[in-house]
Amino acid sequence: MRKIFGILVLISLICFFVQVGIPRDVDAKQFAEHTPAGKAGLVAASVVSTAVYLPFKAAYALLGGITSGLTYGVTLAKESETANRIAVKSFTGDWYIHPNILTSEEELNFSGPDDVFP
Repeated sequence: MRKIFGILVLISLICFFVQVGIPRDVDAKQFAEHTPAGKAGLVAASVVSTAVYLPFKAAYALLGGITSGLTYGVTLAKESETANRIAVKSFTGDWYIHPNILTSEEELNFSGPDDVFP
C-alpha cells in the first residue's frame, strides 16, 4: 500500500512539473466562435466544474459570514466597516464557473472585488 501511494505521489509531481514547464501562449476561441457542439461541451464543462467549485465558495461565504458577525459582535459594532468588508468579500465574486471563464475571456473572481461596499 505504501509503494502504491509513493508511486501516485511521484506521478502527481511529475505531471505538475510537466504542466508548469509548458508555455501557455495559446489563443483560445471565444465562446461565441465555437460550433454548437463546442458550446454544448463548454456548458457541460461549466456545469461539472461548478459542481466542484460551488462547495468551496459556499464554505468560504459561510466562514466569512461567521467571521463578519463575530467581528461585529466582539467589537460591539466599533469595527462595523471591517465586518462589512469581510462580508462583502466573502459573499460577492463568482458563484459559478461561466463558459467564458473556461475560454479565458473572463477571470474567475473567487473573493469579490476589493473596492465594492454596499
